[in-house]
Amino acid sequence: MLLDISNHYRYIRKLRDSDLPFIVSWDQDDEVTFWSGKKFEGNGLTNAAWWHDLVTNPLRIGFGIQTMTGVLIGDAELEHIAWRNGEAELRISIGEKAHWNQGYGSEAIRELLHVAYERIGLQRVYLRVKKDNYRAIRAYEKAGFKKVGMLCATGHLKGKPELVLMESLAHQYAAVRA
Repeated sequence: MLLDISNHYRYIRKLRDSDLPFIVSWDQDDEVTFWSGKKFEGNGLTNAAWWHDLVTNPLRIGFGIQTMTGVLIGDAELEHIAWRNGEAELRISIGEKAHWNQGYGSEAIRELLHVAYERIGLQRVYLRVKKDNYRAIRAYEKAGFKKVGMLCATGHLKGKPELVLMESLAHQYAAVRA
């Protein structure tokens, strides 16, 4: 899906080919991937295959997260988009650790929800987060996400901490935004 987000948002923008080396380096940082998971290795994809799928798959929309001055500090996406059901999963990672705890994630989440609900018409956005990732959970709750359940980690995450399932609904979004 072509989605023009240029000049509309302060903290998110369309991903560029030149962003891939940064995303790859963050995916190799143990502390970053401890909290946000691995994009490549854990999914059995090469960097090139992951990137190609991200920019061509109509069920995914990728974003760069940037500072006010335009410095790339992370990435996010709406993935597993179910167009008929009007829902998608949100994934976000601030890869530049010097920018952790400065509100960039919270602002990016708000802008992603605006895209999801007001630009592409989704009705539900959900996410999974490690139950001990209090910083992320706090940012999600500030953006209006509610905890709806607990999930056992399976597959390549088996043996890891339980995951919290959280969701944001379009009809509640306007109230949170106000």
